[in-house]
Amino acid sequence: MNANETPFGMSAQMLGFLFATGLCAGACGTQTTAEPEGSVAASVGEPPRLVVLCSVDQLASWVLAAGRPFLAPDGGFARLARDGVEFTNCVYEHACSETGPGHATIGTGAPARVHGIVRNRWWSREVGASIYCVGEPMRALPGMPEGANRGPGQLLAPTLAATMRANVPGCRITSVAWKDRSAILMCGGDSDVAAWFEKSTGRLVTNTKWVSSAPDWLARFNTEAAIDRFFGRQWQRIGPDAAYEGLVDDRAYEYPHENGSKSRTLPQPLTGGGTAPSPGYYEQIYRSPFGNEVVRLAAQAAVAGMELGSDDIPDLLAVSFSSTDVVGHYFGSDSVEARDALLRLDREVAALLEFLDERVGRGKYAFFLTADHGVGPTPEWAKANGLAAGRGLLQTQARAAAERDLRRKFGKEPVGQRYCQHVGEWALVLNRAAFSGNAAEVDAKLVAAAEVAARAAGNVRGIATAYTTREILAEPRGEDPIRQALHAALHPDRAGDVQLVVEPYWLDGTLPSSHGTPHPYDREVVAFAFGSGLPSGITVDDLVRPGLGAVLFARLLGIPAPARATARVPAALGVTR
Repeated sequence: MNANETPFGMSAQMLGFLFATGLCAGACGTQTTAEPEGSVAASVGEPPRLVVLCSVDQLASWVLAAGRPFLAPDGGFARLARDGVEFTNCVYEHACSETGPGHATIGTGAPARVHGIVRNRWWSREVGASIYCVGEPMRALPGMPEGANRGPGQLLAPTLAATMRANVPGCRITSVAWKDRSAILMCGGDSDVAAWFEKSTGRLVTNTKWVSSAPDWLARFNTEAAIDRFFGRQWQRIGPDAAYEGLVDDRAYEYPHENGSKSRTLPQPLTGGGTAPSPGYYEQIYRSPFGNEVVRLAAQAAVAGMELGSDDIPDLLAVSFSSTDVVGHYFGSDSVEARDALLRLDREVAALLEFLDERVGRGKYAFFLTADHGVGPTPEWAKANGLAAGRGLLQTQARAAAERDLRRKFGKEPVGQRYCQHVGEWALVLNRAAFSGNAAEVDAKLVAAAEVAARAAGNVRGIATAYTTREILAEPRGEDPIRQALHAALHPDRAGDVQLVVEPYWLDGTLPSSHGTPHPYDREVVAFAFGSGLPSGITVDDLVRPGLGAVLFARLLGIPAPARATARVPAALGVTR
């Protein structure tokens, strides 16, 4: 379905159509090629002075389609569609639909099994603990202690930033986001600086991986404290009443606003429950659309301070609007707050494009916008609208079922041991120390144990099926889109022993909405390309990947694509450099 043509009705019929019909085609890999409309660039002229990789955290195709009738005619999405290219079939190849993997794909043009960021966190057998995707020992900058111990060391594939650094002498590169993993993974270690916000202080920070002291523009941004200007403002609905029709603004499963009111409705004051900016206030900003506005201001400060796009040497800006994700998690993707956040995001994208028009010049920059992952509806809302949905402690229950059957097969565990060493991120990790015998015997038992655990976990209510990792990594993968997506998500050194697949519309835990599954609503996302060297006013229905931007920009710049990129540029774009 063309997102331009999708009205939104809060009915089971429409929801079923969006999820079961419109989304399934993309996730199953169906490719269609539409005749391009509008003007198509026959070839690329002068390369853009600035290329911008823009990510919206948690923007599924269905979410944009639902809110699109209410977006401003002069908003950012309208401009991207009118003056650029809209990709109606942009689907993540990998199943691990989370922030870390998505941003790594946007930066490298490759799926998770290639770039190695397989989840936000994953279990390390070597360390014997769960590790963070951008956790890395790194010294803090003087006066900026909250920026320590983050870095790109877990990223296994080169980014667009790396190929620009190698092929465009003198280029300037920066990455800005609220989340550390978003800023770090889009450009890796090859940016001049990666900067993110810390909720404890509300400051934009970085560390010694990139710089020896805070850049002047970053220090000035913190001194001016743009984030504190929102203190005391009201978050109230910005759209017409029709934009929220059918949405309920007070649902028992939503989280309350972070200001001490215990309220789940709009409007709400942005105070964090205090009389002055505090960690609680910064948390509330993060959970509101104003977090995206702060990121936009930081990105503009970076462009101005680093003089990005100011000369004929191409530069790179990566920016990620993170607060959309948090609003969706805490209030629900089908909430009044999420709809309002989308309407406000539309304004932020428009403002960023207008800033680039003035600072860099119309027609002198190229802009690619996509999302790091999608999202599902709240199970309660989905169930009320006729879909089979639910929630529970699904992974905990899967572990319990697996350990029960492993005891039946192998006997009681040794004292102090459990057969499942870890469960999380939809994977079970078996404990080698719980199995007796020599190395060969233990290896054989682990193979058998994974099969037992998978069968047991697959029978848990809310779990659709479970596969052994050995099975998924083996070829051939067949035509099953779930298995294909799991295969694209697994790096052999960073995978557990059993992969769990949740039932569609089911969630693990208490968050109103979430993502992380191989299902279409989590993998189908928005994508737009706009600006220098690109056609305008066309729609491309070919299957594309969110890593398209990294490959497309390399082509526009006349340099090699990131070395391990698998994304492809559709011929419909007519970009022939």
